[in-house]
Amino acid sequence: MRDRTGIHVQLEEGHQAEADDLFDIVLQDQGLPAECEDVFALWLVSPLLELRLKKKHKPFFMVQQWDELCSKYTDAKAEEIHDDEPVLMFQRNVFFPKEQEVNITYEQVLRILYHEAKYNVLEGRYILNSDEYHTLAGIQALLSMDKYNSRDHIIETYRASLHQYYPEHVYRKPSGFFARRKSQGPKDAIEERWLNAHRQISQEYENEDIDSKRGELYRRYLEYLWPYPFYGAAFFDSFINKPQGKLGFLKRSHNIETWTAINTNGVCLIDREKDEVLLAVPYTELCWEYGEPQFDVDDDSFPCVFLQFLVNERTPDGVERRVTKVLQVYSRQAKMMIALIESCVERKKLLRRGIPAIDDVDGMTGQNEFHARCINKLGKMCLTTFTTSGMNNNQ
Repeated sequence: MRDRTGIHVQLEEGHQAEADDLFDIVLQDQGLPAECEDVFALWLVSPLLELRLKKKHKPFFMVQQWDELCSKYTDAKAEEIHDDEPVLMFQRNVFFPKEQEVNITYEQVLRILYHEAKYNVLEGRYILNSDEYHTLAGIQALLSMDKYNSRDHIIETYRASLHQYYPEHVYRKPSGFFARRKSQGPKDAIEERWLNAHRQISQEYENEDIDSKRGELYRRYLEYLWPYPFYGAAFFDSFINKPQGKLGFLKRSHNIETWTAINTNGVCLIDREKDEVLLAVPYTELCWEYGEPQFDVDDDSFPCVFLQFLVNERTPDGVERRVTKVLQVYSRQAKMMIALIESCVERKKLLRRGIPAIDDVDGMTGQNEFHARCINKLGKMCLTTFTTSGMNNNQ
């Protein structure tokens, strides 16, 4: 589980156990309602690779093939693959729509969703407005440290625990003379703002028993994350060209390391070094295509996903025009990304027609909400632009 607890079971013919059988064991062990079948799924997760399992997958045999899967879908070195070991993880189903999640009231379900969301915040996958990091840290502190009191909760208490409540990019010190500061101020300012957030939310629940309000607090934490376009996404290791560069198929180190986040509403691209969202495009405005590696004999060649989307652009003389942008996203997992995109789109079509979706992939009420908290930073990416007349130029 994402709260770092585990479930230990003994199975007869365990190597033949299917994901669906193990899923039912988790539901029973955790006291979860049967409706959770759509909310959660089993994943094989390691530092190198994350794979969502189909119901009929046999985890034992998937683990036996893990080295081969990592060699195919990551660019890790041989020794890294040898040392990599997956964990069978119970977590959110990427196909579960966010608009249905907002209706969940069952505390145990909210608890599991909370711990997974917290993990993604602390890992830096969920990029938020700076003030929200402090608010979420305050909620987390109320749940784990109880109500604020000046005797026990001194500034040193918070200083020693920053890494458990904030992603590294918020509190880490700049390195090098020209390093840019990642936080809103000195490290002490973060600790002070966290203390204040903990104190403020404690005052809201001053006359309440926190144990009886845990479900409400889990939900409050999630409510800050639901508006973001990457919430509930599967994350894929990827990279893109730097502007004015064309080295994507040659040297990964010369490009921008990214997360490609894919959920039921669209695709997001996150700069992993600068910790910012570069792009968020809903499926209604997106076309995609798989691209084979340009040089099969080159160990540094990568497959890619072509993402094509429409934007309004202003010319140097002030004229606004509608153009198509094309972005190449390079990843060993490009085929998995395409499969997930197509399956998400197909499921949305089936749901609109009232047809139950089929579990067919390996590994918002309105689309406007997808853009609610994201600015597409087109100037920071290498893009090809096509006008309505068919002309193109690179950015």
